[in-house]
Amino acid sequence: MTKNQNLQIPHGALRVPDSLNLSGVKLWCEYGIWGLLFYDDQSPWLTVVECLHICFDRQRRGKPVFGLGDGGAAEGHEVVRYGTSLNHPLRHLLFRDRDIVPIADSQLDDTSMWKEWLDRLERDRVSLDFRHLRSRFKSFRDFAHAVELLRSAEIESHTAKRWTSRHLLPIGSTMLFPDVDEAQKLDRKFMRRTGEMLYLMLNRAEDHDALGALITERLLTAGGPWDGLAQRLAGQDVGPLIETTAGYLPLPTHPAYDQLAADWRALLGLRSIPVENVLDPLERLTGLVQALYIIQRAQETIGDGPLPPFFLDLVGAPGGNPVRKLSIDQYKRHRTMLMDALSAFVDAFAQSEIWREALESDAAAKAARVLLEARFRWAPPRSDDPHRMPSAEQQLIELRAETQASRGHFIGSTFLNHVRQIGMLRAHRRAGTWYAPNDAFLEALVLTVVRSPMEFGEFLRTLYARYNLVVGPEEVRVAFRVNMGSLPAPLADLKDNERRLEERLRVLGFLDRKSDDCAFVINPFHVQSFTTIGADALVPA
Repeated sequence: MTKNQNLQIPHGALRVPDSLNLSGVKLWCEYGIWGLLFYDDQSPWLTVVECLHICFDRQRRGKPVFGLGDGGAAEGHEVVRYGTSLNHPLRHLLFRDRDIVPIADSQLDDTSMWKEWLDRLERDRVSLDFRHLRSRFKSFRDFAHAVELLRSAEIESHTAKRWTSRHLLPIGSTMLFPDVDEAQKLDRKFMRRTGEMLYLMLNRAEDHDALGALITERLLTAGGPWDGLAQRLAGQDVGPLIETTAGYLPLPTHPAYDQLAADWRALLGLRSIPVENVLDPLERLTGLVQALYIIQRAQETIGDGPLPPFFLDLVGAPGGNPVRKLSIDQYKRHRTMLMDALSAFVDAFAQSEIWREALESDAAAKAARVLLEARFRWAPPRSDDPHRMPSAEQQLIELRAETQASRGHFIGSTFLNHVRQIGMLRAHRRAGTWYAPNDAFLEALVLTVVRSPMEFGEFLRTLYARYNLVVGPEEVRVAFRVNMGSLPAPLADLKDNERRLEERLRVLGFLDRKSDDCAFVINPFHVQSFTTIGADALVPA
């Protein structure tokens, strides 16, 4: 067997493709449970962008959006290869050039403006060909206005990323950039395969064909005004394709895959909203379901008890109020679960026949070292004395300890950043960290879940059933399996929490109360007659 085929994987998981380069992996446990990889510095926004890189590339090559991949069928796990054009000239204009707008605001005539800008490019030793621009724009000021307009389509413009890691809304093939270093080499600093995990999850959903058709219609079809503007600025030389291969996702099927596909279909199906405005709720729901997948896989690996819910604090009262305390406790439980899952993954291996055989061999310590390196890509630190080696049992203890060691990038950090960046988590140094949704997150939930008017109680039940989100007393009873015992927070506080959600939705324009006992959550963008209200009613990202 090859090295990748020897790796420890969960029951029912697909084997790791031989084509996947794992030279940088030093401890396999996390990737065996969740996949390679969910990365903390890759935001949900960049996750969606990276996923669409694959979709656009498949369209470029005349392939369906989703399918078996580009080989490796014998291994079971699809091998997905894709490329993204370097697009260096456009990226330079948008994110690196600081002379265009000041020159356009000067008192120079048009000819002098072009000359001044080209002279500055030469002075700064920018070896890019921009001769096409003068024939594509009536004046230098028109060119500058086009640059400013396209810059407004930047995602996460508030972050201080290097210019080679800044990105536009993924609504056209020319608007896509790979994540590269200053030498234009792929380095995955901020775009590190979480989007590939998203693509593989969608690819394994039951209704991926219908989703692929919708993605093609709304996102991949050429001729949009934004992409047209990008093409005018970019010219013909978009640079070579930066090519790579997608990572590893263990399970062939999972409820989270189908939930993701359903949410993407629901949001992309809102044709009354311009697609560029659908992308914000899309990235928020994507981050939510991927975070849900992370704790679901942890619970499945541990194999004990019900899945702890996300308890949302809508009250927002300071201090140690019961609602916030319950939310803080749930966040802590989720973080603890992730560490427990890593221990359980090692424990499952410790019960295997192959490990018992290693323990019973004449050279148990050496056999254990070879086996642990093959299964987990890990070995105990070498002793100064070459004749001394930790016992097999001690090596396993050290492996367990290594899974619990604090390190810069691990699944817990990914979970934290996902739920924080989608607007579902709040943190204060003295108060703690807890689940508290912002308005944009609530809006994303309504746009995704609600079609025809939905009774408020049904809306709450749907949030729990689909996303494990709880707010009021009825869902708390179910999620915490409370029959006759005490609720985890006072009933009055839970009811107040539910009322606060209702009020937030009413202020956002998503709830209509008909009477004291009847309130409906509404999604106005799903009704064709509301098309004219456009995207301005959306909560800004």
